[in-house]
Amino acid sequence: MTLLTRFEVARIVGLRSLQLSEGSQPRVQVVDSFLRQNSTYVAALELKLGVLDARVVRGKDEIIVSTARMPLCLDILLDTHDGGERSYSVTSVHFSSD
Repeated sequence: MTLLTRFEVARIVGLRSLQLSEGSQPRVQVVDSFLRQNSTYVAALELKLGVLDARVVRGKDEIIVSTARMPLCLDILLDTHDGGERSYSVTSVHFSSD
């Protein structure tokens, strides 16, 4: 399993956070109402749980984000928001190609 760099994590979280802030459906349901409104937190949690369908291209290699290992900085980001006590459920989101 490949380890994502902190720069790749920052880019993925930033892009997903933007999508969420523009109305995209979250793929996790955060119990805490305050954290639920924080698109950066939700995006980071989605990445940590491996529910994002994304790929990172490094040269000729293509890394599937949902199966990659995450750097410690992602845990630190989540811990600064929730104190290490994550309360969530994963929602099943189905996308159609219509």
